[in-house]
Amino acid sequence: MSTPSFGGVLGAAMILLLVAVGVGSARHILPESVAVLLFLTAVLVSAAAFGFWVGIASAFGALIGVNFMYVEPHFTLHIARPEDIIKLAVFLLAAAITGLISGRLREQVDAAEGRAAALEVLSQVSAELAAAHSPSEVARVAVRHLNALAHGPALALGPMEGQLRVLASEPESYLPEASELEAADVAWRRGRAEFASAQGWSGSKLSFYPLGNHIPGQPPNQRSPVIGHARIAPDSRDRAWREQAIEVILRQTGQALQRLALTEEAEAERRRAASEEMRAALLASLSHDLRTPLATILGSVTTLRELGATLSPSAQSDLLAAIEEETERLGRYVEKLLQLTRLQSGMEVHLAWVDAGDVAQASVARARRAWPNARIETQLPALPMIRAEVGLLEQALFNLIENAVKYAPGVIRLQAEVQGNEMVLSVADRGRGLPGPIAEWLASDGMTRPPLGAGLGLPISKGIATALGGHIRAAQTPQGGAVLEIRLPVPPEHGPAGPQA
Repeated sequence: MSTPSFGGVLGAAMILLLVAVGVGSARHILPESVAVLLFLTAVLVSAAAFGFWVGIASAFGALIGVNFMYVEPHFTLHIARPEDIIKLAVFLLAAAITGLISGRLREQVDAAEGRAAALEVLSQVSAELAAAHSPSEVARVAVRHLNALAHGPALALGPMEGQLRVLASEPESYLPEASELEAADVAWRRGRAEFASAQGWSGSKLSFYPLGNHIPGQPPNQRSPVIGHARIAPDSRDRAWREQAIEVILRQTGQALQRLALTEEAEAERRRAASEEMRAALLASLSHDLRTPLATILGSVTTLRELGATLSPSAQSDLLAAIEEETERLGRYVEKLLQLTRLQSGMEVHLAWVDAGDVAQASVARARRAWPNARIETQLPALPMIRAEVGLLEQALFNLIENAVKYAPGVIRLQAEVQGNEMVLSVADRGRGLPGPIAEWLASDGMTRPPLGAGLGLPISKGIATALGGHIRAAQTPQGGAVLEIRLPVPPEHGPAGPQA
């Protein structure tokens, strides 16, 4: 049963006073039975409006009113006749039963409404917390509902650089006082609740709660955020269900933060496992690719050292040329390894406005220097500016050209065009096409483990395309050759600069 409020007692007193004034002014013409019913009605209304205890108090007030006006001697509280005592006792019993029944019904109605309101709030909170994707969103959801439940300000504070900083507040313009920040700091450091000071006492006006001792994935000395809310008025009739709802919201908020931390930790572990798997596959591929140039260099050097005096100048020149060629080849492998390391370590990409046509021409010129006998053609119309990093994009295209030179002798064509909101840079050859597993791997999302035979160039090109916000795709020409496409987004404010060929 709820504690009677001052407002309820005052309201019941006013109702009894109005009835008493009305009955007293019409006392000479108003039968005693009607007056008794009017006083019982006042008790009923008071109990129904203000609760059980107010109804019981109204019953005693009604008893005094009936005794004062209708029991001889009139206008005193003295009882002259014994039978009047029985009459008043029956009246008090009837009034008390009336107050009891009405008050209990009132409190049951309040409890039912409170439970319904609490369930509605908690259902809404659960849905919003489940949809939150960051700790700041979780904090905003929590403080908004705590503000509604506590009918006062609510705060969420989180640790940043060893100190608490406000994550969210409701109302948004609310500025915590020094005493509130001190209470929040104590709750954060000690890992226990700090309750608001009682009304009239100095101290924090908000109660603060740490949301769990630790959040998974954070260092042991980094405690979870704290949330505070205004103290609920002690005379509030629905105080019980509001406090229960606040407790559930705090628990659900802590669970939501833990869910986000565990999700982030699981995603980091997944990326780490994928990176390790990819690294193992690439190292296996690299060991095969490095074996040939190293064997050629070692054989040529050994031949020159042991048989150099007996070899003709042309033979010596051929061996030196082989050493130079394989050394350059080995240098390209080392360069790819460095790029791969940068990709896997989460490189920072410096985007700038670049001309995709100029970058494509630079990659073709570099490829022609590396393979003078390769037949490389270009079809590069006027293209819009895109956001990219020149060095990375040039390397990605160079790797695709190198793949075509190595595995598809014949004409290699580099083309560029805009399709919708994408810039498509493609390298087509007239070879036998890509093996199915490699083509499917290129079309997959993310840097998953490449299949055997993919080498280093294709994984690096795929990683660069992803880092630049695009993707890579593989297709087949009508003649059966392979077409490798790097697709990058074209900002909407920068359309094509010229006609497409």
